[in-house]
Amino acid sequence: MLESRMAHTSIMGSSLTAKVVGGCPQRGVLSPILWNLVVDRLLTITNNLGFNTFGYADDIIIVVQGKFAHTVREIMQEALNVVVKWAVKEGLNISPHKTAIVPFTNRRNTEGLAPLTLYGKELTMLDGVKYLGVILDSKLNWNQHLQKIINKAQTTFAVVRCICGKKWGLRPNMVHWLYTRVIRPSILHGALVWWPKAMQKTTKTKLGRIQRMACLAITGAMKLTPTTAMETPGSDSVGFGNSGGAKDDTL
Repeated sequence: MLESRMAHTSIMGSSLTAKVVGGCPQRGVLSPILWNLVVDRLLTITNNLGFNTFGYADDIIIVVQGKFAHTVREIMQEALNVVVKWAVKEGLNISPHKTAIVPFTNRRNTEGLAPLTLYGKELTMLDGVKYLGVILDSKLNWNQHLQKIINKAQTTFAVVRCICGKKWGLRPNMVHWLYTRVIRPSILHGALVWWPKAMQKTTKTKLGRIQRMACLAITGAMKLTPTTAMETPGSDSVGFGNSGGAKDDTL
């Protein structure tokens, strides 16, 4: 679809024009469908070989599980070799720099899980990775993800405070709309996975601070006003529970 197109880029006074020899247009209506037809073969091959492979668009994840670190490493390396073989056959390339290896284990010593290579280059072991907007840390305690969404919410509220005051700026119903339709949904993204974290007292306290910031911005009340009073006559609530952790090492 791109064999007759020209790509042009310029930066700091320098420019470059090149002829594109293959691929699909970014944000094209047909592009996702064509890519799915290609990558579906990779998902089929790896799953048929016993590797748990999942994909969303071009975000591919392979999960390998076992009780012994060296066994997990060997299986994962075999999976990577299958991916490389498929990519070469399809005329594609997978960047080692964009490939993340995360050990999901409670063990302190993870030396047996490395090294892993892709195209002959050793992959770096990370303590967390962002997948579909959710940060998966090696301990699955969700601390990194929680801190990310809190920082994002606080930054958004900082912008809102700059454009509204007690007697000027956005109307209270507009601030309420921004919180319930923009900020809160961004906090709840992926909550189906990380919701057990919200059962912890410290997490409730941190998320409660965001709720209080919203209440102050919506009501225009004084800073010493109790949060419960600002939430009257009622507020939305979400229930949370506990879940168990995996005992096996997983990559």
